[in-house]
Amino acid sequence: MIQHYYELPIKFNELIKRNRELATCDLKKSIAQNIYLTITSKFKENRYDETYGCELWDMDFELVSNENAWIEKIRKSVLKSVTKHETRLFNINVEIDITQDEQVLTLKNSKSVKKRLSIFVNGIIAETGEPFPFNTNIYLSPLSLD
Repeated sequence: MIQHYYELPIKFNELIKRNRELATCDLKKSIAQNIYLTITSKFKENRYDETYGCELWDMDFELVSNENAWIEKIRKSVLKSVTKHETRLFNINVEIDITQDEQVLTLKNSKSVKKRLSIFVNGIIAETGEPFPFNTNIYLSPLSLD
C-alpha cells in the first residue's frame, strides 16, 4: 500500500493561492523529518503535545561539570522523545558524539567556538523491516574569543 507523507516545511500559501496539493515525500524522508523536528523542538513548544521535543534546548548553556553525564542526559532525552513520537520505528538506538569547532572570524579578528553534537539515530522501519539510519549535527553554545 502506497502512502503519501507531507514534506516539511508545509507551504500553505501554495495550497491556498494555487489550490494545489501539498508536496509529498516517501516514508524514509517523512521519518527523518519527524526525527529532526523532534530534536530541534523544545518541550512545550508544540501546544497540542507538550511532550514533543527534546531536553537539549533546556541544557544548551548549562555549565557542564561532567560532560559524559551531560551527553548521556541528552541521549536519553532524544531516545525517549523519538521512541514516543516516531512510532514507525522500533529497536531505536541513539548515539551522540561531541566535538568543538573553532572558526576564525576575519572581520572581527576573533575566534568563535561552538559545541557540535553529532546525533545518530538508528532503528528498524516497522512497515518494511528495513534498517533506518539518521544523523544530524547541531551546533550549540556560541562563544566568541577576542
